[in-house]
Amino acid sequence: MEVEKIDGILFDENYEALVKSDFAILCGTAPEYAHIRAEIAASFYKKGGTQTIIASGAAVADKSVKECSVLKKELLERGVPQNAIIEEPRAYDTIQNMTCALTEICKRTDIMKVESLTIITEPFHMRRALCLANILLPEFIKIYGYTQGVAFQREQWKTDERLNNCVKNEISILKQLAEKGRIEDLGL
Repeated sequence: MEVEKIDGILFDENYEALVKSDFAILCGTAPEYAHIRAEIAASFYKKGGTQTIIASGAAVADKSVKECSVLKKELLERGVPQNAIIEEPRAYDTIQNMTCALTEICKRTDIMKVESLTIITEPFHMRRALCLANILLPEFIKIYGYTQGVAFQREQWKTDERLNNCVKNEISILKQLAEKGRIEDLGL
């Protein structure tokens, strides 16, 4: 697939715009990369994006460490107060980030009063995370995305091994979702 097409599908700078939301769902990642996503979420919080961040993620890549716990530690180190963070330790993938975070929200409030959610993740992961959020979360809730470093990742994925693998994985999963009719055909 053409590099320009991938760049257009995955790296949308519109997701760097902040929209205030009732809750934010911070998608989990391997512990060694948690600082990247935590930095994005801490920035969102400090700019007034939300009062509550749900750090989502089970012990996936490292079976001895829950991603949500690492994300929480990273958020605390970046000045997000403990009472603003909810740990969600059951999600093993992006689908479960959405469904398990929804359960945490329902435990704490009347879901019918929730008007908006922001999905927070890295740029390469935003398209899929938002597609899944729109499929899995109640349709009366407005779903937004927030990330940082779009231009950086758009440039770096071509030479950085981790990002290159992540981008290839995202394109593959998006293609599968489109083939199954779960999302619009992105021309993959």
